[in-house]
Amino acid sequence: MAPAYPVTCWNCLGEFDAVGAVWCSDDPKSPTKLCPFCLRCFCDASPDYKQQFWRHAPPQLVDELQTLSKSQDRLGDILIRMKKITTPQLLEALVEQRETGAKLGEILLARRFVTREDVDAALRSQGVNRLTDTKGGADAGTVYWQQSNPDSVLDYLLSLGARKRASDVSLEPQPDQVAVRYRIDGFSFRVDPVPKSFEASLERALFAMFGLDPARRGRPQAGRTTARLGEDDFDLVVQTVPGSQGVSATVKLINRSTFIKDFATLGLELEDRVRLVEEIRSGLGLVLVTSPAYNGAVTTAYAIMSFLAQGQRDVLSIESPGHWAMDGVRQVEAEAGPQGPKIEETLRAMVAVRPDVLMLSAVPDYGTAVVASQLASSLLVVGQATAATAARGLVGLRELGVPAQLLASSLGLALGQRLVRTICRICQVPAEAPSAQTLAAHGLTRDEAEALQFFKGKGCPSCNTIGYRGRRAVFEAIPASPEVRAVLERGGGFKEVEAAALETGMISIRERALALVRTGVTTFDEFARLRL
Repeated sequence: MAPAYPVTCWNCLGEFDAVGAVWCSDDPKSPTKLCPFCLRCFCDASPDYKQQFWRHAPPQLVDELQTLSKSQDRLGDILIRMKKITTPQLLEALVEQRETGAKLGEILLARRFVTREDVDAALRSQGVNRLTDTKGGADAGTVYWQQSNPDSVLDYLLSLGARKRASDVSLEPQPDQVAVRYRIDGFSFRVDPVPKSFEASLERALFAMFGLDPARRGRPQAGRTTARLGEDDFDLVVQTVPGSQGVSATVKLINRSTFIKDFATLGLELEDRVRLVEEIRSGLGLVLVTSPAYNGAVTTAYAIMSFLAQGQRDVLSIESPGHWAMDGVRQVEAEAGPQGPKIEETLRAMVAVRPDVLMLSAVPDYGTAVVASQLASSLLVVGQATAATAARGLVGLRELGVPAQLLASSLGLALGQRLVRTICRICQVPAEAPSAQTLAAHGLTRDEAEALQFFKGKGCPSCNTIGYRGRRAVFEAIPASPEVRAVLERGGGFKEVEAAALETGMISIRERALALVRTGVTTFDEFARLRL
């Protein structure tokens, strides 16, 4: 009988035997264990936790890890991603393969873990081409257009976007074709264009799906609907814009199974997670969530909203626009008038309902900022702001006209965040270190540079040959310490606020991002792109 290996879960702090715990089925090339209490794997645990975990692991566990991570047969990886097998099943098959030398596919079939159709589909997918549908091989896009029904083109494009993990699908009419772009992990990629002869059918299907008015095609329109794309349910939001070549459209794809995250999957390190939970449980104060545009502040705000709703708090959310309908939350969409979102007007009208928590999707003007700061003395107010850092977001509120003393007294916590692309775990390899001049140009000291290790993704079918797969947020948290409040009260600038926060224990986004480079989560290029 294998010896027990008792460990404490990094997430819920429950103690369990890691030897008997199930391997998670996220990435067999970088396998981790699954906590039986909170059902969270160790994929998002800190590098220090993982290092300590494996330093004390018994030989059996280490052997299982090596068996999974050193497997050269990509069939198992693909079947894992297709959710046809689990990592424990793959491990069982790999052990038999090591003993018998048989082909992995034959072992999986013999054990009835998969069907012949599953194996065939996985083998076909190994020929993935960059951002094209791969079911037909290298010329899949062309073959599809030749054989397809024009009325099914929209469904095809949205389904392909879902398979490629696209957040947006853009359709841009041109003189001889309809260009198609997918936004994946924050970057745009072109795919095979739609023939011009399909344009009318494509527009007709688009208007019908979202209930848009064909008589108003010469004006911008917006709509939303739901659809099942592949194995997941999506909320779809469309925005159309008329142009000289026809109606352009961007469809946002919101995966219902992954949109709402908990604080661990957001990327919050343990100490920042504790600060956030303590603050939102306190029942009053201003929590400000900041990021540059399209850097995840909306996702973080909805994660906070979900946490509060599950805690039976009376939550009122004023949104402009609304992104997601959440059970247990009173959501009010502010009118988008000619002068911008009328959030202040809606806020003043809704205060009479006396919620426990007030959520604001934006703090765009003086009136909204002052009212929100005043309300924070008696209830919890969670607001979003567009800013490069948490300190800049706080100073931005004061620049809107919020009195310095009011801002200082109402502050509970300010979160700043940025999104970085993560290296594909399947094709991760060591990377050449940038030159000393490059490192110095990005503000790295000699000690910081010497402590770094460099990795990259060389490109594989799993990541569409890009080398990155997915994104994660990098956070900094400014608590309402006496030092920070003092700087705000005397009207200090964002550099003074940052300095006070660092003195009281804040770990900056810059430091967090460098740690992700050092541990192989992201590349130095991604760090450089943030311009921290």
